[in-house]
Amino acid sequence: MKWHEKVAGKLYIIGEYNVLKSGHGAIVAPVNLFLQGTLTLNGHTTIIENNIAYPLDVLQNDCPHQLENTLATINFFNEYLATLKIKPKHFALTIENNLISDEQIKYGLGSSAAAIVLTLKLLNQFHATNLSALILFKMAVLIQKRRGILSSGGDLAATLFDMPLYYVRYDVDWLTNETREFPLLQIDWPLLKIRLLTKLPTFVVGWTKETIKPKHNCTIDPTFFTKAQTLVDNYRFTYDEIYIRKYQALLEELSLAKKGMMTDRLRALVTSAASLGIAAKISGAGYGDCGIAQVSDPAKIQALTKLWHNEHIKVLNIWRKDR
Repeated sequence: MKWHEKVAGKLYIIGEYNVLKSGHGAIVAPVNLFLQGTLTLNGHTTIIENNIAYPLDVLQNDCPHQLENTLATINFFNEYLATLKIKPKHFALTIENNLISDEQIKYGLGSSAAAIVLTLKLLNQFHATNLSALILFKMAVLIQKRRGILSSGGDLAATLFDMPLYYVRYDVDWLTNETREFPLLQIDWPLLKIRLLTKLPTFVVGWTKETIKPKHNCTIDPTFFTKAQTLVDNYRFTYDEIYIRKYQALLEELSLAKKGMMTDRLRALVTSAASLGIAAKISGAGYGDCGIAQVSDPAKIQALTKLWHNEHIKVLNIWRKDR
């Protein structure tokens, strides 16, 4: 018997950086690129990626970077099973990653979050634990906390629920100070909100083919969060492209402090879209990767594609049209 799952990458529509603050929100959407995995019963737990088999006991001492989230998730879930007095079963997990290009470059669509979510969904199936998406989300956050790599959580939520959603971050100070783990799965988390959205406008996604590591992190001016939340709320209730433009302008103000956040190609992505009267913005942290353009007139897509091609920006056909 086989257990199969595929989990989507994600794009931030509006609210990146805003969602770093507790109680603040963003709109995030899954896309048509996936991380896939298949589980089969096996005598020894083994992870298989790119046709290379890694026994679990070997990984515990020497784990490739790209499998660290998968390993941490297996360890966490096995500990959870122990609290239920369920003995973990051994398996072979085969992973296929479509969230990186043929040149092995990340698209910036949340492959780290997807690795945790994929493994959780498969283990939930495999052990018939019937955990809800919300509990799996909390598990994913706690796994990140263990690893010291807490994201805002919006990436985890969009990937887990596989729907566009409005996400409000939980109280980070509360979680940081919590020493409990598994009991937190059964209680409400302060400030956390996940609201599924049934429809979004049409976006065209441009990939800059670059990922630049930030040289430093800076403190974000508190006024950014006040302005950002207002724009996110206005967009959530109207989907008016004016708020996409205004949010991008706010991100460009932020980039004056976060040096390198707006790369030349990301600027070109936004300005070339603007020359056609199309609202565009970065999607994510900046420093390369992807940008998005809200296109209300399909007749303009071909012209936008040509402008982006001239700027070495590739259109990714990954926007879900079946909202």
